[in-house]
Formats: sequence, C-alpha cells, structure tokens
Amino acid sequence: MDRNQRSRQQKSAAVPPRAPRDRTMKSRLGLTKRQPEPPAARRPAPARPPAPQNPQKSGYRPGGRTHPPRRVTHAEMLRRRRRRALLGMLLVAAVLVVGVVLSVNLLFKVADFRLENTDGTTPANTGIYTEEQIIELLGVQPGDNLFGFSTREKTQLLLSSLPYLDVAEVAVQAPNTVVIKVQPATERYALELGGQWLVLSSALKVLRTETARPDGLILLEATPADGQATVPGSFLQLQSEGSAQGATGETARATAGQVLDTLAQQLEESALLDKTTSITLTDLSELQFLYDDRITVQLGTANDLDYKIRFAAQVILDVAGSGLSATDRGTLDASNQYADGTPYLRFNSTAPTPTPAPTPPPEGEGSADPAATADPAATQPPATSEPEI
Repeated sequence: MDRNQRSRQQKSAAVPPRAPRDRTMKSRLGLTKRQPEPPAARRPAPARPPAPQNPQKSGYRPGGRTHPPRRVTHAEMLRRRRRRALLGMLLVAAVLVVGVVLSVNLLFKVADFRLENTDGTTPANTGIYTEEQIIELLGVQPGDNLFGFSTREKTQLLLSSLPYLDVAEVAVQAPNTVVIKVQPATERYALELGGQWLVLSSALKVLRTETARPDGLILLEATPADGQATVPGSFLQLQSEGSAQGATGETARATAGQVLDTLAQQLEESALLDKTTSITLTDLSELQFLYDDRITVQLGTANDLDYKIRFAAQVILDVAGSGLSATDRGTLDASNQYADGTPYLRFNSTAPTPTPAPTPPPEGEGSADPAATADPAATQPPATSEPEI
C-alpha cells in the first residue's frame, strides 16, 4: 500500500459515516414525514485563559501555578504592623544619625576660646600663667572639629602640665567655642617625704619640691597613700588611719583629705589659719594643730569640729576678755565633753612660774634666820596650772 492510499484511508476513517438517504418516490415528492434529527452533543465551552497574575501580591507563583489565597490571622497582621513600625523607626534613626554626623563634621568648627573663673566670671584669674600659654598647651586649633577631642583628656593634660592651677576644666559650647574654667593654686602646706619637702596647695596638689623646709607654710604631718605619685602636677592622696575610732556618722566615712578641707575652712572662718604653724593628721582620731608656735590645740575626732574650733578661737583670741594672753604657752584640750555631749576646754600651761623673792625680816629681829622666815611655798617647784574653761 502506497502512501496515498494510506492517507485516503485515514481521512475516510476520521470522517463519520453519513446516514443512508431515503430514495423512495414519497421521499422524493416530499410526502414522507421527516424525522427530527437528534440534537447534537453539546461540546464543552472552551476554557478561558487565566487572568494575568500580579507578581507583587501574595500567592503569586511563577509559571502560572496558583494556589488559593491563605487566610491571614489576626496575630500575623499584628506582627506585620510591628515589623513595619520597627522598620520605620530604624529608617528614621538612620536618617537622624546621618544628619548628626554630617552636621557635626561640617557645621561645628572651633572658632573661639574663652577662659573664665569657676563661677563663670571673666576675666579669668590664671595665676602665674597667661591665657596664650594655656590655649597653646591645649593643642586645639581654630577650624578643628568641636567634638573631635575628649574634654576629659584635655582637662587632665592641663592639670598635669600646669601645677599652679588647682582647677582647669575644659568644656565645649556650641556652635564654635571652647570654654576653660581655671582656678589658680596657692601654696599652703609643706610635707616632708623621702628626704625632700613637697609644697602643696590647699587642694593637696604638688606644686614643687624643695630640699629644705619652705618658710611661711603650714607643716602638714600626714602619711601619703601607698604608691602615691609626688611629681609636680599630681594630687596627693593621704591615708585615713584611725578614722573609725570614736567617730560617728559621716565623720567615720570621711577621708583624710576631706577632714583637712573642713579643718582648714573652720580655721579660716575663726581667724586662726594665718598663724597656724602645723596640722597633724597622722591619726584621724587624734587631730590637733599648733597655733603661733605656742599653743597646741587637741581636737580628738572630727565630731563637732566646727564647734570645737570656734570655742577654742574664743579662748585663744581672748574674745570675752577671760581667755589666754598673747604670751601663754601650753596645750588646749578641746577633745573632752560633758555627759550631755557638750565639749569643754582644759588648758595645760607649760610656761614656768617665776620664783617669788624672799620676804625680808621685820626690823628689830636682827639675827632671825632668813631660811626660817622665808615662805615655804616659795621653795617648791612651780606647779603646772590646769584651769577648766
């Protein structure tokens, strides 16, 4: 069978056979009743092409694969809202950070330096230094970033490099000013340590060292802390031995430096500091100071220190006219107190009492023995007076 015959057979097999025609006379004349043709089988309607999908919507599947939308729960909606809120906050924070960085680097430039006292007044008292020396030592140039350096490090640099400044605090003030608060140091104490003398300020800052005791300074008898630096520009730390013995309240926790500050302040308010020769802080339970190289005032602990010093000042300066004279020497004990806690003073004089001259015998007794007629008390050694004030 050739190719043409095969194709003809396939075509004939594909075409359904027709129904045989009625060739009778009636059918030809139209006298026969035509039977209605059976309804043709309904073909299914062609499927509509799927609607194009939006790739940005949930449920999108590439290649035309679609699934019914998943039901979103209330908890998932809350999570989505929180996630969007968090992303929004992070975006705002990032914008703020970028803005701050750009503004700091571009806008805040150093253009001015201002030196002032600790209370904010000007002109500043810089002591033995000039403002140009302090600004040059600071190491900040005009045009530098105002926040590009550490104010704490600059403060430590000035304090260590300029010994005669008790305070040198560096701060910045927007938009372009560097502020330096200063307070000059004054020589007040002299402390012997390791064969040399340290000259200290009122804040216990080491100003300089000397081989001999400096004149005109208060001798400080105290013990520095272990490993304490003693180079000029450093602040001295003192040991607080005996601070808890007999002390109560805040005085039990006070350090030796705090006790010294309080003691010096009370002495200055009572007009005793100018003639104070030495202050002893080796034991905080036995505080004492020497006034005018002649009166040792024993204070005991730091309890009621202000009251003790004011009471002692009234006696030493003879405010009421019944105190000590300008020639009295001895020890004024202000560490005692009555049963109700009120302190009282006891003065122990160390000045020698002159021996009175012997009384001459009356006329007419002639051969009387001078030794027999002399006052017996005159031959006794002078007694130490301890009046209670």
